[in-house]
Amino acid sequence: MLYDVADFEKLWRCDVKRPIIALVVAGTVLAASGVNFSSSPERLVTDGINPAFSPDGRRIAFQRLEEGEFHLCVVSVRGGAVAWIEKGPGMAAYPVWTPSGGLLYTYGHDAETARQAWITKSQNGYGLRLWENGVKRDITHGRCRDFTPCVSPDGKTAYFASTRWVVEESKNYSIATSTDIGKVGVLGGEPERVVRSPGGNNTGFIQPAISPDGRTLVWGHLENFFGNWRIYGAKIGNLDRTGWCMVSPPGINALAPRWHPNGRIICFTGFRKGDPGWGVWVEDVVTGKVRRIVTGENPAFSPDGKWLTYDRDRKVYVRPFVQTDEPNEEMPVTSWDDQEPEKVLWSVENVSKEKSVTVDDTSKFAFGADKTFFVRIKAKLDGTSGVRQLLIGDYKEHELGFQTIVDRTVWFSTRLLNMNFTGSNSKAYKGEGVYTITGIRTAKRLLVSVNGCVPDTFPPADMLSLDNFNRFVVGRGLKKGESVIKAEVGTGWPTDVPKFRRREDLFK
Repeated sequence: MLYDVADFEKLWRCDVKRPIIALVVAGTVLAASGVNFSSSPERLVTDGINPAFSPDGRRIAFQRLEEGEFHLCVVSVRGGAVAWIEKGPGMAAYPVWTPSGGLLYTYGHDAETARQAWITKSQNGYGLRLWENGVKRDITHGRCRDFTPCVSPDGKTAYFASTRWVVEESKNYSIATSTDIGKVGVLGGEPERVVRSPGGNNTGFIQPAISPDGRTLVWGHLENFFGNWRIYGAKIGNLDRTGWCMVSPPGINALAPRWHPNGRIICFTGFRKGDPGWGVWVEDVVTGKVRRIVTGENPAFSPDGKWLTYDRDRKVYVRPFVQTDEPNEEMPVTSWDDQEPEKVLWSVENVSKEKSVTVDDTSKFAFGADKTFFVRIKAKLDGTSGVRQLLIGDYKEHELGFQTIVDRTVWFSTRLLNMNFTGSNSKAYKGEGVYTITGIRTAKRLLVSVNGCVPDTFPPADMLSLDNFNRFVVGRGLKKGESVIKAEVGTGWPTDVPKFRRREDLFK
């Protein structure tokens, strides 16, 4: 049975008059009434997804799909009574609690198609809404999607994923293909972008989570359309890209992080090749050790850290969480600082039209599949449309071993074992000017940096070894007045590109 919010507190406090089975820890009933208890530690709570414990641990907020719309509910883990917070029309999702017991979530009622909105420049979208003591207050609004919020420990600031800045910059009100992380006051104010997405198609950051001490932010990151989900993190005071650290192990697709109250453990939704499905994982962020708990998604800890709630097959569950110093496996993140220093092997200067240079000693360009190499081009460009292949590397087995390309964006590409191209792009190219473009290939990643920015990255699998380059082509497609001021090829990590932070820098 479902109840309105006005009746909920009374129902929550009442004594249940029929026999129930309850799970009690430290005097708090955590599951009850109508639950099919088995020998498993897992306990079914209700139908829904995206669960979140209340600050007192007695309620769980969640979203439920009914008649094509997501509605927001709260369930008492004592008696099982469910109350509506939002029941339509419109969509309500991604609830999180404020320290004072309010609920912050995404809400919107957008009846227009994308084309209709583009024509009318409609401002209907999905923003953040605060519910507290039965009163609702819209915190953000606009023709955008503000979603997956989290709240700072002091209850004053919300961090959230958003399309709003991509929409504003592109002036395209119908679609946005990447998301940033912003912040706004829990009681309202002007939203501010604090973590900028690398851009590109279908990339972005979602599901931020702030640590219990308020010093560290982690978030889910989709690395380009064909990439993987990773969890990244940074200190609140250094959220630009020089402060980022990859937190999740590279062998796991990972998203939806949430902190344990001890500030050292996160839980997240994860998948690794061979798993039966998406699972609930936990990680010690200091050591990088992880373990898989159970099949499920969207986990969150209870306020005392003794319980995990999560969903599976659109049902919300609770199970005990037992801390251990012996996770069942260790998958530490490789440090970005483990690369050799830069060593330039070949260079050419002042090229204003296409130039082909044959390499006599091909042995020094045997990069292998696991060796880091880079290409760096300083070029003067006029900003007009058209493809410029600023630097191409041909090798004996095939032409176009790598390419550095500029058109409306910048690409650095190479080949996979199946000979198909794969690449990483950056939207830092803004038209006419002088640019330094650096492409890097490591054993696991392709990266491209423009003018010394922390590089955009793409993690393809099974890259070709690219041994024995025998020809470099410089300046193909240059327009009149354009030039390659200098082009270089070398090994190691280039000195002009900053590295990501190491785990020990973030979680000392």
